[in-house]
Amino acid sequence: LWLPVLALPAAGLSIVDALVGIGFAASRGEAKRLIAGGGARIDGEAVSDESHHIAGGAETRISSGKKKHGVLRPA
Repeated sequence: LWLPVLALPAAGLSIVDALVGIGFAASRGEAKRLIAGGGARIDGEAVSDESHHIAGGAETRISSGKKKHGVLRPA
């Protein structure tokens, strides 16, 4: 099973930037709509706040809907 991987900076990353960076959303606006619609998940937990910040330092799973999954790895 192959999952897309995005480097996670030590300072962390916003959920919007992570969704765009890993390719699950074509734009920041699309990423915000995905979050508003309840389609974004971090480690299996739904994220409803578009200002959510993903802390750096630990490997994190990110999902868009039911079928798109990826990994954020510390850089």
